[in-house]
Amino acid sequence: MPDPRSRAIPRGRPRRVTEERLREAILRIHGEIPSMAALARQLGVGVATLYTHVRGQDELRRLAGEVAFDAWKLPDVEPGMHWSDWTLAYARDAREMAARYPAVAGARPLAGGQLRYVERVLERLVAFGFSHEEALATFHAIALLVLGVGAQLAAMRREEVSAGQSGWEIFQGAIAEQREQLPVLCRLQPAALPDQEAAYDDLVWFTLSGIARSRGESLSAGTPR
Repeated sequence: MPDPRSRAIPRGRPRRVTEERLREAILRIHGEIPSMAALARQLGVGVATLYTHVRGQDELRRLAGEVAFDAWKLPDVEPGMHWSDWTLAYARDAREMAARYPAVAGARPLAGGQLRYVERVLERLVAFGFSHEEALATFHAIALLVLGVGAQLAAMRREEVSAGQSGWEIFQGAIAEQREQLPVLCRLQPAALPDQEAAYDDLVWFTLSGIARSRGESLSAGTPR
């Protein structure tokens, strides 16, 4: 009689699509949320094979968000660092992450990967002495800036790259046919357009200054550069 344990030994070729390979392939695809065809090419398999592991574009969008959130490394906490400096560094990093991985901005709210990521951010803020409620309110304020202002600035950056023009040149082209109706805009000089990076930082710092006041603190007037 054959040994029954021999039937437990897997035979044939190993599976080519594993969860680990799937996650690695998603992280290698930058820019737009990957399509099923693009992901299949990254994995070196046919689209039909991929469909046995990912049911379609909606599930791929969800998975891409999960992968990006799980791979997100938060800024380090330096010795003696004030919570506002760490949060500003986090806001800068979050903006770059959202621009690099559009799946972050389009992720389904409260999905597993997003919840794990929020937990890590809240842990950092609580370690700085925030209450759980203060930590959540601070995270929410920064998230709104990232998904609103940060996303708009990222879109402007992509438009500049696509057009091969500066923001000022694109602005001039936009008002060219409406000069009579836009007298104030037409009088603006190039220096009037704010630096995008600095404008975002200033808005974040303004928000953090309000949070500090609610905690009985006061931050410096100028945004750290």
